[in-house]
Amino acid sequence: MSKNFVQLDLMRYFLAGDAVEVGKYVFSQLEKENFIPEAPVLPFNYLPSAMKRPPCWYHCFIADIQFNRLYRYIWRYKKILQCIKGLISTDFSLFRDYDEEIQIENCRKNRVMDYALQKLGVSIIPTAGFAGESSFDWCFDGLPLNSTVAVTTNCIGQDPEAKRLFVWGITTMIEKICPTAIVVCGKCPNWLLENYPAIKIIQIPSYGQIWNARRAA
Repeated sequence: MSKNFVQLDLMRYFLAGDAVEVGKYVFSQLEKENFIPEAPVLPFNYLPSAMKRPPCWYHCFIADIQFNRLYRYIWRYKKILQCIKGLISTDFSLFRDYDEEIQIENCRKNRVMDYALQKLGVSIIPTAGFAGESSFDWCFDGLPLNSTVAVTTNCIGQDPEAKRLFVWGITTMIEKICPTAIVVCGKCPNWLLENYPAIKIIQIPSYGQIWNARRAA
């Protein structure tokens, strides 16, 4: 095991604190949150300059390396986090080609990060990430019931298997945690709106969509 991995693992124990742990892989249990983000919702890489603009929401659906700084140095962001409206929380990747051990560790990091942010009093929306079918047994552990959660359609593209697993994952998530609202970062599929009219669906632009819109302008 690498030195860097050990350091991150120790940080996870520090962030978890006295959290209630649930599930097979002892994920931190999160408190129920029913926040609805107001536009604009900016990518995390805009967060360092948050104190220079009106308070707004931020999301972490960008490269892991960007928000890993928050995971490792959360105390450095305390003043910034206290001046924003809220954060759609970390999305450490659960790619299908990752070893399951890495998928589980990344999901656990998402939960402890959310727990630490809630302890700081930050308004958050937890992210529900999933990989292949085998991840459905544990990837929703720790997420609150009847709450707002966020997902992303980034990286699905034209991959038929990715689309199939996304539909399956969303369906499983709704069955397990019964969300009252789902924030979708990226293109929102029509079937989600049509099949779940009782759930509030909020679409926010991805980093790529924001960038493309600015280039077009």
